[in-house]
Amino acid sequence: MLFNFILTASLAILSSALFAEARKHKTHDVIVGGAAGLVYTPNQVHAEPGDKVKFHFQFKNHTVTQSSFDEPCEPLKGGFDSGFMPVDMDDKHGPTFTIKVKDYDPIWVHCEQIDHCPSGMVFAVNAPKKGNTFKKFLKKAKASGKDNYHDGGSYKRSEEDAEEDIEEKRNLLSRITGKRDAVEA
Repeated sequence: MLFNFILTASLAILSSALFAEARKHKTHDVIVGGAAGLVYTPNQVHAEPGDKVKFHFQFKNHTVTQSSFDEPCEPLKGGFDSGFMPVDMDDKHGPTFTIKVKDYDPIWVHCEQIDHCPSGMVFAVNAPKKGNTFKKFLKKAKASGKDNYHDGGSYKRSEEDAEEDIEEKRNLLSRITGKRDAVEA
């Protein structure tokens, strides 16, 4: 009887240890770009410490760059960055980039490609359900207006800047086509 109790208890402890060990190695797969557009799919995951998040790059050219909640479209100093990962349209097996989750703290991510972050290409690990939520992070990214194209730097683009760009395009196209209203806002 004592032997059965010891054996049962030992098996219970061993199975718990094996389950915990197996749990540590869960990998969350995330698609970067591709047919879904300028998004990470899924756009957030909840992970345990020790889990990995594996980003699978699909066609176009994207990054997986760590940022912060307060500055969603700016690289976090000392944070991770996959660098640009160009993938051809017909490439079936694009590159991957993997991070390991160290704790339950939120990890905020964005794509550094021009206009991708303000278009909503952001991702989070362990985003809180209250306070600094993923929804608020996404809203901040879209409101950031970061535009690396103009003047080689980042700035918040005003409506006046956008109107100037449209007017420049109208002028250029009207010289080419002879039509004044070739570009619409």
